[in-house]
Formats: sequence, C-alpha cells, structure tokens
Amino acid sequence: MKPALLIFLTLFFIGTISCKNDDNKNPVQNKGLVGKWKLTEVLFDPGDGSGKFRTVSEAESGTVEFKANGDFSEIKGPIYSSVNPYNTYKILDDTRIELSIKDKPSMKTIWYYSNLSSTSLTLGYGCIEACSGKYAAVP
Repeated sequence: MKPALLIFLTLFFIGTISCKNDDNKNPVQNKGLVGKWKLTEVLFDPGDGSGKFRTVSEAESGTVEFKANGDFSEIKGPIYSSVNPYNTYKILDDTRIELSIKDKPSMKTIWYYSNLSSTSLTLGYGCIEACSGKYAAVP
C-alpha cells in the first residue's frame, strides 16, 4: 500500500507543478500613448455619417508605436502599399498629436486620439471624412 500511495503522491505533485496557470496572464498595458498598439477595427465614412467600425483582417492590421523619447513608427498591414513618412510625434493637448519628420520638421500632420486607456486607443487620422482606427496594446 505504501508504494502505491507514494507513486500517487509523486504523480500528483508533478502534475500540480507542471500545470500552467493562465489566470495570471495580464493584458499588455501601455503608459498613456507610449507603447505599441495594434489596429483591431477601422472606420471609413463615405461622408453621410453612415460609417461604422469593422474588425480588420490580419492582412489589414498594422501597428503604431509611440516611444517615450518622441519617436514614432507605423507598420501597415501587408495589403497596404503606402509608407508613413512621419517618425516623430508631439502631444499637443488631450485630443491631438502632431506627427512630423525628423529631417523635415515643417512636414507635419495632426492625428486625433480618444478613448485612451492602458489597453486601448482610438486614433483619428485627420481625413476630410470620418476615418479612424481602434487599437489594442501589444508587447
């Protein structure tokens, strides 16, 4: 009886310590705008207010990154051919970000941000018609 009990307790102990606990997984949390953000939804309005956010495909999804030193980068999804030339940012106020190019500081654009939390962000790209993206924090 003792060998059976010993085998059972050994297997139980090994099983207990080898199980992964997913309860401790925390979502990535950014500090304000600083951090990396992945595009999850987009809104493009045709100009009549009928636009709605829709989930993006993996091919559409890209990332933006705001670094604490003021550097900015955007990697667009593989279906997009354009490259964002802006590589620095400055927060203007509670809703606006100015993007510019390091060697050409006169080249600027304004993006808008809202719904900022440590795990999500909405960016408006300064289009004539409503266009914006919802982002989730990523490592």
